[in-house]
Amino acid sequence: MVEDPYKVLGVSPNASDEEIKRAYRALAKKYHPDRNPGDTEAAKKMQEVNAAYEQIKDPGKGRQYDPFGGTRQSPGDNAQKAAVTYIRYGRFAEAINALNSTQERNAQWYYLSAVANDGVGNQITALEHIRRAVSMEPDNEAYLRTLDMIQNGGIRYSTTAGGFRGFATRGNPCMGLCLCYGAQMFCCRGVWCI
Repeated sequence: MVEDPYKVLGVSPNASDEEIKRAYRALAKKYHPDRNPGDTEAAKKMQEVNAAYEQIKDPGKGRQYDPFGGTRQSPGDNAQKAAVTYIRYGRFAEAINALNSTQERNAQWYYLSAVANDGVGNQITALEHIRRAVSMEPDNEAYLRTLDMIQNGGIRYSTTAGGFRGFATRGNPCMGLCLCYGAQMFCCRGVWCI
């Protein structure tokens, strides 16, 4: 737990959600391990920045940190939003923890859980959860593609624009895998679906 998460992020306790996100993204970009390979100080700072941001947002419980000792409710269930972010950055265990902190078990939850479990190598759970998501929303293309990928042992070839053939493997479950969250669609590690 960070003593003053707002100070770590360099924002006021009265900062808007957008200001907090902007500050977090700037610091995350600055201290990200890919930009600072082998730098233990940057890695420690990145952990502190992540902890501060999570403390303010408290995504697993759907609450926000209040510097005066209380909590205030935030709209919606932030656990799934947190899981999407964790998956995007390859932090699958954290995504599972965020998802397990909520009681809501809708198709989106099962889909995200399947992707995260596949990422940590829990193929049986991943297959169970993606099948459950597909049974709840059988016409969802993202769920069907993910089911196909997980059922085929993590190797799936696909044709995309320009005739390029890409593939996904167990070693990198997000490569070529698009995630849908509400109206947003993204692919892990900056690879966008067409």
